[in-house]
Amino acid sequence: MSGFSRTLIETSGYEREGFAQHYDRFRPRPPAELLRLLGRYARAPRPALVVDLGCGTGLSTRAWSGHARRAVGVEPNPAMLAAAEDAPGVEYRAGFSHETGLPDGVADIVTCSQSLHWMEPEPTFAEAARVLRPGGVFAAYDYDVVPAVDPELDNAFRAYQHRRTEARERRGIRQGADRWPKTGHLGRMRASRRFRVCREVVLHSVEDGDAGRIGGLARSLGLPVAEMSDRELMRELRLEDLDWAARRVLGDRTVPFLFGYRVRLGVT
Repeated sequence: MSGFSRTLIETSGYEREGFAQHYDRFRPRPPAELLRLLGRYARAPRPALVVDLGCGTGLSTRAWSGHARRAVGVEPNPAMLAAAEDAPGVEYRAGFSHETGLPDGVADIVTCSQSLHWMEPEPTFAEAARVLRPGGVFAAYDYDVVPAVDPELDNAFRAYQHRRTEARERRGIRQGADRWPKTGHLGRMRASRRFRVCREVVLHSVEDGDAGRIGGLARSLGLPVAEMSDRELMRELRLEDLDWAARRVLGDRTVPFLFGYRVRLGVT
């Protein structure tokens, strides 16, 4: 399992120089309503401990600063972990989702933010259930990478995603969701029988954005290091088409970006 995870890290492109900082700058932050929801379901308005698996640069871990007494981000990618910023009550440790090294029953909440599709599901569920106290909450949540801003930008961004998928398929490049699609998270959680209650919740967040953030989000989607220097691939992806569409639609304006979230909850 660790070997499989290590292979995905190596082929993700997330280790290339400067990527982690770019990711941290342009990806969305978890909405406050999500944190409140998880606290209600865990019956812990101010959780004693939140464990964030696959925390990346700590976007989803730092969100708990001031909302939980302690939050621990667990991340196997050293480049992403090195870019994780400190915050009061927040700490980070290197590790895989199925090998956190934490004691039994210590957490009120365990989360996987935009990360479960990179993990082996059953060992991850087993570790989450072990670390959670009785009545604790496991939450795997994902956001729509393409924010709702404008219909022309929807089409331009999805056209880029289609070109990116085709380019990966031609080169035999696999990513986490190729093996564990996000649409199957809830079913796999139920099938694991690790949680006595499982359900899905849909919510959203709103963040400000401009034309540069559209291109920034697109560039925060990983591709292997070697391929990113491939001029042929860059011609295939035509990122400049998306940049041009964003400038044409938004100009110099800063506008609301609406991100949809899908939250799968499991209660131990």
